[in-house]
Amino acid sequence: MKKMIIVGGGIQGCTLAIHLLKMKKLDNHELLIIDKNNKPLSNWKECTNLISMPFLRSPSVHHLDVNPFSLEKFSKKEGFHKVKHFYGYYDRPSLEMFNEHCEAVINDLDIVSCWKQASVTGIEKQQGYWTVETEEGEVIEAENLVLAMGLREHPYWPKWAEKASSENAHIHHVFQKEVPDLNACSIPISIIGGGISAAHLALSLSKKYPGQVSLIYRKDLEVHTFDSDPGWQGPMYMDKFKQIQDYSIRRKTIIEARHKGSVTKELYLGLKSAEKSGKIKLIKNEVQSYCTEEKKLVFQSGETYDAKTVLLATGFHSTPPGIQWLKSVIKHENLRCAKCGYPIVSPETLEWDQGLFVMGPLAELEIGPVSRNIAGARRATERILRAI
Repeated sequence: MKKMIIVGGGIQGCTLAIHLLKMKKLDNHELLIIDKNNKPLSNWKECTNLISMPFLRSPSVHHLDVNPFSLEKFSKKEGFHKVKHFYGYYDRPSLEMFNEHCEAVINDLDIVSCWKQASVTGIEKQQGYWTVETEEGEVIEAENLVLAMGLREHPYWPKWAEKASSENAHIHHVFQKEVPDLNACSIPISIIGGGISAAHLALSLSKKYPGQVSLIYRKDLEVHTFDSDPGWQGPMYMDKFKQIQDYSIRRKTIIEARHKGSVTKELYLGLKSAEKSGKIKLIKNEVQSYCTEEKKLVFQSGETYDAKTVLLATGFHSTPPGIQWLKSVIKHENLRCAKCGYPIVSPETLEWDQGLFVMGPLAELEIGPVSRNIAGARRATERILRAI
């Protein structure tokens, strides 16, 4: 029996694993990470590589290691030039350097020795421990279980896009598992979305297909440095958030606090510059449907627009990750959920039930608007460690 199983080996799960091992809470043989992918951070690397993200949106103190200044020390040791690999006032790290730092920490701790590639299909509470069942029918036991799944399985498809996709239109979501080769797209290309992923992708593709890329968004492009106000990183906003007893109000607060579909200033300026030079078309409009035969988008105004390839950067839908295989244990163990379907957990340790913990999206009713990102991973890790 393992002392802990972590379901999910992305940013969230790996942050917890690194802290557990570095702080000597567990040894490698006592820990198991179960993930669909064969390597740590696979989804993170696939998604960020696909959109060609040069810099993270997070500051340099937000990473997977224990010491907040670990990334900065790593950059000096490995010779990453500060001007080239840190951006702006908050020293946002380059993706290249951030990933190399992750690899170094993961390799130093031999995280791969704790790794199991498998799909989880269910969990059950036993007398004093938990079991995890995989798609292959294997049952694994652990004293503690952490649910650290991300939202990669939940890309949001507008209804018009679902319909067109069922008619074999060239429509893909940038965060789906099988994305076509972006070096061989049929042109012209339309990217749907006004957030950071859409902007990165548009700028990247405009270099490969200048003048053949359009970014289509419903509302004015919003500029924000982070995906929520920095006040959510500490007591400024979180103290009031913790005092909210009604979880429906907490959910509403989280939605309002997130700068969903926003871009950083340099991305906004980059888009405007590319538009001015004719590399990108920026179109504020709402898509109503897609004409598969003519390969045209149809806007609500009735206008049509040529788009042989359509790429959705429309984020994720709001369903809790893993909910399909969590339904039975929620019912059987009477686990508390808010009206939105997300767990109601212990504020101190993020326990949903004895020995069952959550982090990432599943912990956001307690961690707040930053729960899904690196800062949220660090905050959740700190709380879970209190119980181990």
